[in-house]
Amino acid sequence: MSKSNRQRVQDRKREKKEKSERKVNVKYEREIREPVQAKNLNQKLFLQALKTHQCIVFLAPAGCGKSYLTMSQVSDWLKKGDFNKILLSRPAVGMGKTIGLLKGGLREKYEPFLLPLVDVLTQRYGRGFYENCLNNGAIEFCPLEYIRGRNIDQVAIVDEFQNCTSEEAYTMITRIADGGKLILIGDPTQNDLRGENALEWLPKFLNENPELADHISIITATSDDIERGGLCKAMVKAKERYNNLK
Repeated sequence: MSKSNRQRVQDRKREKKEKSERKVNVKYEREIREPVQAKNLNQKLFLQALKTHQCIVFLAPAGCGKSYLTMSQVSDWLKKGDFNKILLSRPAVGMGKTIGLLKGGLREKYEPFLLPLVDVLTQRYGRGFYENCLNNGAIEFCPLEYIRGRNIDQVAIVDEFQNCTSEEAYTMITRIADGGKLILIGDPTQNDLRGENALEWLPKFLNENPELADHISIITATSDDIERGGLCKAMVKAKERYNNLK
């Protein structure tokens, strides 16, 4: 094959590939899932609060949809361009509040802590969307020890909020700028801290400072709101009865 013919073949292959990629990307960018639907009153209150408040706290036992509702709604915002960035955070209590024990960079060290959130996003929009958001900075992992001094003018999500201290909660809330949102989700029954944690402190603080209710909304669900499945609900109910007998 001559040099000119070889060049024409290469050009046709490249053009075909570019057209194929453009076609996939158009569909990829425009695909928006149906809005997530609440299954009970407290889920409905949480979804409403996500639209009306800057700081939203969801206290609920396992199986109430904390991660699912949060990441479904926030990933829709990101997909539609309502927000341009998501900060994902979680206290690394299981590792002594440090991420220095795992090999690799920040992602390798911190992503395992955030899988409950990441799994929802990848199930909703696919692994490709997630990887693309990581690569272009639309999703950022932000360990709690790095959040001081940051400006939350987009969306930040903190999972396992019950393992944060009151000082950490204060620091995070004071990072919220106009137009930003901070979503704090946690299970009061799965606390690994000694002493008062953020989920115990914040409702009392809000009660003593009622003017903050215009900015901070706290939704508290119970085992009656569990939607995950029969075993999860039965287990949580059994644990509640067991604790009451102690």
